[in-house]
Amino acid sequence: MEEANGAVIRVGDGRGFVVAGKCSRFIITAAHCLPFVPPCASFLPLDERTYVSLLGPLGKEPSISAECLFADPIGDIAVLGPPDGEDRIEEAEGYEKMVGAVVPFSVSEGPARDWALLLSLNGRWFECNINSIHGGSFWISDAEEPIRGGMSGSPILAMDGSAIGVVCAGTQSEDGVDLNTGGPNTRLFRNLPGWLLREWKRE
Repeated sequence: MEEANGAVIRVGDGRGFVVAGKCSRFIITAAHCLPFVPPCASFLPLDERTYVSLLGPLGKEPSISAECLFADPIGDIAVLGPPDGEDRIEEAEGYEKMVGAVVPFSVSEGPARDWALLLSLNGRWFECNINSIHGGSFWISDAEEPIRGGMSGSPILAMDGSAIGVVCAGTQSEDGVDLNTGGPNTRLFRNLPGWLLREWKRE
């Protein structure tokens, strides 16, 4: 699993992870990790959906820009891609260099209820139990470690290493102690846009 760590990156104060489409690489994250969600407008100028210095390797200051390709504030999921290649050539090159240097995660629908893997703040993969009630969001329980702030946007992996969800919420007790449970957490095949899901269904 060590090579998988490189595909988890910093997105603002949270995380995201790199996945591969047929021709491009995308970054999936929790929408609340973005500094803002672009306003609703099909004619929105590129500058209003481009984030400057949002991305970077874990443990380093963000220095890479990205364009928002999809955001769902209710489902708490977002998809990022390279900045516009004509207007932001150097920034697009920086994005492509970063995502091209890692081994991207494969994406699968995964089980609705099973054991899964999460990435701790210190870079260790640990097991937890996931349960998607009625095909909805994932609820996490019996995690080997607490789900802490800063893990938002991390992938939820099936035991075969494929990405099946996004960490969005942990749970704290009334005295502020982190618990080893949390939810709801976004399920990829339920909340990603159809145009991106077709990248993996087109076999």
